[in-house]
Amino acid sequence: MIGGALRKRLIQLTILASLAGGIVGAQSVTALADAGPHASCLGFEASAIAPAGTSDEFPSGVPELLAAVRTFGVPIGYVYRDVAKLHEGSHEACDEATG
Repeated sequence: MIGGALRKRLIQLTILASLAGGIVGAQSVTALADAGPHASCLGFEASAIAPAGTSDEFPSGVPELLAAVRTFGVPIGYVYRDVAKLHEGSHEACDEATG
């Protein structure tokens, strides 16, 4: 029979391992999810080009998008701020609104 303190510690470690596994699992699912209908245009764009290799628009994914934004000669935060305010309802509509 396992002693009381050891048993309590094993239960705590089991709970911790379960929580950690759940968090990692949830992150994996979230990372593969498409942007929802209420997402900002920034969310639609990021969802459409990630992970790298899944988009003809930016084949290298988000790093390529960041490089393109830097060519505008303004701080990236300004561009992100403006695009994040747009809620056009789809990736295509966001491309039209920002293009």
